[in-house]
Amino acid sequence: MNKIASGNLVFIRLDDGEEVVSSLKKVVTEECLETAIILSFVGALRHTRLIVRKGVEKEVEHHVEVVGNGNITRLDSEPFIHLHLAVGSDEGSWVGHLLTGTVDIFCEIALARTAFPMKRSYSKELANAGVTVPFRLEWG
Repeated sequence: MNKIASGNLVFIRLDDGEEVVSSLKKVVTEECLETAIILSFVGALRHTRLIVRKGVEKEVEHHVEVVGNGNITRLDSEPFIHLHLAVGSDEGSWVGHLLTGTVDIFCEIALARTAFPMKRSYSKELANAGVTVPFRLEWG
């Protein structure tokens, strides 16, 4: 991993073999980010697991090109990575919430620190509706 920060922006390059979610959590800690917007996420992954719709996960083992965005908030004071990706190869394309993914070659990520707190809290309503990640966004 390589990163540079300037003002409210953090640019990150993840390298081959790094796991995306744990790497982003490491950046959050190192850069003292409470919350951030994932402005851009581009690159390639393998061993990718996505939630493609309510209650349905898709595992893609082979190389896929990716593009996405999302946010970083807090859940019980821990970083929560909410990243949606469009992934594709000659074998198909999928869109969803990233659960895990291993960088294949590299990924480039742009983050913008927010000036207001954002957090996630468990939502019984979402859980009862079958939402796989039932955590509602709140701010203020």
